[in-house]
Amino acid sequence: MPSFKSNLDIQQNQLLNAVLHNLPDLPQNPVAGQLYYNSGKFTAYLWNGSYWVPWGETGGGGQVQQVKQYMLNIPNPSSKSAMVFVRLYEDQTVVRIDSHFSNESRVDFNIECRTGVNDQGLLLTQQPMQAAYNGTETTIFSFSSLSKDNWLYFSLAAGDGAVEVPANGDEAATAIEGQPAEAPTDGEILGLLTITITCIVG
Repeated sequence: MPSFKSNLDIQQNQLLNAVLHNLPDLPQNPVAGQLYYNSGKFTAYLWNGSYWVPWGETGGGGQVQQVKQYMLNIPNPSSKSAMVFVRLYEDQTVVRIDSHFSNESRVDFNIECRTGVNDQGLLLTQQPMQAAYNGTETTIFSFSSLSKDNWLYFSLAAGDGAVEVPANGDEAATAIEGQPAEAPTDGEILGLLTITITCIVG
């Protein structure tokens, strides 16, 4: 198979019958602008220099589906950071959750789907998701079907110096072993938490 080690200029001619690189998982060492097609998710992705972003529409089994993304930025997340951050106006399915924290601390968090703002919801994953400096992606869900008129709800689970929210009257957990013992008030973790949820509609 020919291999090109320099740019290929086709002088504004059409690239006919081209197919994106088909892979079951993310390509290694991407460069900004690189594209690939995830054969398991039936979705094309574009590397923007920091994250793989869904590109265009997705189609599987002859059905075209629209890709939607929801982004949440939380400065200095703490045990008091719980919030509702989007209402859903269409039935959707979560295919990917990306998270990133702006420094080398780690933040564990949960995302619920709630029928009402104050109702108990269903967690999208069996275990808390984790945000780190190098970015992470969640692809395994215990619950990924999001119904119209439901809400997505964020809550902090744990992190460097953070205090876990007690469940059923249990005592709050202490800071993670081996991590800094001192923490700001209310388990605040200094930095910016960014969460991006990618869904398909249709």
